[in-house]
Amino acid sequence: MSIDDRAAGTPVPLAVLDALELSGLDGVEVIDHARACFRARNQATARFLTALHEAGRAVDGQKGRPALLDEFSGDEAAAALGWSRAMASRWLDLADDLLRRLPEVHAAMRGGELDDTKARVISDWTRDLADDHAHHVCAVVLPEAPALPVAALIERIQQVATALDPQWAERRERTAEKQARVLSSRNPSGTANVCGYDLPMERTAVGMARLEALAAALRRRGVPVKIGTLRAHVYMALFDGTAVGLDDDALLDLLATELGPDDTDDNGPSDDGPDDDGPDDDGPDDDGPEDGPSDGPDDDEPGDDGSRNDSGPDAVPPPEKLDGGDDPSGRDTGLEPAGRSGVRDGTVEVRVRLTTALGLDDLPAQLPGWGTVIAPTARNLLERYRHGEWRVVLTDPDGRLEHLLLARRRPLAGPDTRPPGIGRPPVPRRHQRRGRTGPAIVELQVPTTLLAALHPNDHPGWASLLRELQARLPGLAATPRGPDDHVHPADARHRRPSAEIDRWVRARDGTCIAPACGRPAHSTDLDHTLDHGRGGPSLSRNLGALCRHHHRAKHDAGWRITQPEPGRFHITTRAGARYDTRPRRILEPLPTPRPAATPRPLPAHEQHHDDPDTDPAEHDDLVRSLEPRRPRARRAESPAPRTDAQRASLRRRRDEPLTPTPDPDPPPF
Repeated sequence: MSIDDRAAGTPVPLAVLDALELSGLDGVEVIDHARACFRARNQATARFLTALHEAGRAVDGQKGRPALLDEFSGDEAAAALGWSRAMASRWLDLADDLLRRLPEVHAAMRGGELDDTKARVISDWTRDLADDHAHHVCAVVLPEAPALPVAALIERIQQVATALDPQWAERRERTAEKQARVLSSRNPSGTANVCGYDLPMERTAVGMARLEALAAALRRRGVPVKIGTLRAHVYMALFDGTAVGLDDDALLDLLATELGPDDTDDNGPSDDGPDDDGPDDDGPDDDGPEDGPSDGPDDDEPGDDGSRNDSGPDAVPPPEKLDGGDDPSGRDTGLEPAGRSGVRDGTVEVRVRLTTALGLDDLPAQLPGWGTVIAPTARNLLERYRHGEWRVVLTDPDGRLEHLLLARRRPLAGPDTRPPGIGRPPVPRRHQRRGRTGPAIVELQVPTTLLAALHPNDHPGWASLLRELQARLPGLAATPRGPDDHVHPADARHRRPSAEIDRWVRARDGTCIAPACGRPAHSTDLDHTLDHGRGGPSLSRNLGALCRHHHRAKHDAGWRITQPEPGRFHITTRAGARYDTRPRRILEPLPTPRPAATPRPLPAHEQHHDDPDTDPAEHDDLVRSLEPRRPRARRAESPAPRTDAQRASLRRRRDEPLTPTPDPDPPPF
C-alpha cells in the first residue's frame, strides 16, 4: 500500500511522513508524499481554526464559552502567535464563519481535501449570500473544489450564486457600480499605482481588450519591450492625455519612437502575455466548403458583414511568433515557410446560453479570463459584438460538444436597455463606419434538441437566425460526421489546421488542457499531440489547446501527452505523475432560481485593504476624521436675556474651587 492509498482513507501519522527519506523516492512516490502532507496540513489547519475559535471565547476559570466573539477575542491569538490585530482578526473571522455559518466547509478541511485558501475563497465569495443560498452553493461546489484552481472555483461559485437569484445579483452589481472609484498610491521605489475599483464588467473587459490589442500592435512594430510594460505605456498615453487627437496609428508611431532599442530592459525582451498561434479563419466551415465564413449576409439582414472574424491589419504577429506550431521556443524548424499567424490579440469572448440570449431565462454567462457575468451584461455584449464571429455550439443531453456551426445571420438590433454613462461603453465612430467593433467571439450554447423545439415566431428579433440554424439541423442528423471527416487528406498534412478544426478544438477544450490551468482556449497554442514533424496530422484527434507555458513544458521540460480519443488526454509530467483529462461540459448544470418572497437585502459596500498589518480601527478613525462637520442648527428664536440672579449664580460657580473626581483605581496606575 502506497502513501497515497493510505492518505485517501485515513490521515497518515506525521511520524510516518517524517520517517521517510525523500531522496530515496522516485518522482511518483514524492508526489504521493506531497499529497499526504497536503492532507495532513489541511486537517491540522482545521484543528487550528477550531482551537483559535475556542481561545477567542475562553474565560479564565470558566469551562463554558460565550456563544459569540467580541472585540477582544483576537487579542489572544495576536499575543500567543506574534500576530498583528489585523492578522488575528482575519483568521478568527474565518474560523467563526466556517464553524458557525459554513460547517460543511470546515468538515471538508477536516477531511483533508480542502485547503485554507479555497476555504477562505468560499467564505469570502458567499458572504453576501443569504444562508440558504450559501449552503446550496457549498453543496454544489465542495465536491468540485479540490480539483479546481482558485480562479475556476470563484467562477463556479459566481455561476451558482447568480443562477439562484439573478435579480438579486443584478441589483448587487448595479449598486456596487455606483461606488466606482479610482485610487492612486505611491510605491517605496518611487513609482506609483493607479487602480480602478467597482468598474462595470462590460466596459472593463472591452477596455482591457483594446489595451491588449494596442500593446500587441506596438510589439509588432518592433519594440523589444516586455508586453506587460507595453500595456503600461499604452495605458499611460491614454490616461495622461498623450493620445488626445491621435488615431491608433499615430499613437503607435509615437510610442514606437519613444520606446526604441535604447529603452530595452537589461534582461532582453520577453513576452508574458497571452499567445495564440492558431490558424487564420479562412478555411472551410463546419458543414464543408458551402458553409464557409465567406458567405455574406442575406439581403434582408441589414448590417451583417458575415461571420468571419476580421482582425484587421493588426493581426500580423511579431516575427518571433510566426508559425509557432509545435516548437513554442520560436526555433526555426524548417518544416514550412512562416505564414501569417492567427494571433487573436485583444479578443473578447462571450459564452452565453441561447435561452439566456433570447430572454427565456437569466442564467449567468461567461467571459473567459474574467469569469461570470450577469445576463443583462451578456446581452449588451452580444449587441456590441453582433458583427463578431458567432459560433453556435450544439450539445448532447450531457452538455458536451456535439456540433459547431457558424451563424451567418444576426438578430435584429434591439434597443439599448442600459442607461447612458458609466455602465454602457460607447461604440467608436470608426467602428460604426466599418461595421465592426474589433475581434470578438460570441459562443451561443444550446442543446440540439432544444434548438429544434424552439418556435422562431415567438422570438421576432431572432427569428431569422433561428430559422437558419434549424434549417441546418437535418443535414447534421443525416450525416453525423466529425470535423475531421470534412478535411481532405492533403490538407491534414499541412502544419496549420483548417479554420473549422481550429474552432472545434478550441470550443471542445475551452481552456488549456493542462491540469488546473484556466487559460482561455482562444489565447492558447494549438499543439499537435504527435508532433507535426513526426507525421502528426492537423486534425482534431491530434490537436489540443496548450498555453504557451505548458506548450513549452511539453517540448522543453519532458512532459508527455497522448490523446487516446479526441479530447481525452493522458498527461505525464516530468516527475512521472499522470493525469487524465476529458472534454469539458459546454453546459454545466446550474440550479433553478430560488428567489425569496421579498427582495433580499443587499450587502453593505466595503472597501477592501490588502495590507496584512493594517489595523482595522485605523480606517474607521480616518473615516471619522474626514467626515464633514455638521453645521449647528440655528435656534428658532433668540434666547431671553439673563436676569441678575442668573448672572450672580454663574459668578459663584466660576469662583468655586474645583474638587477632583475620586479615582476608582488605586495606585500604582
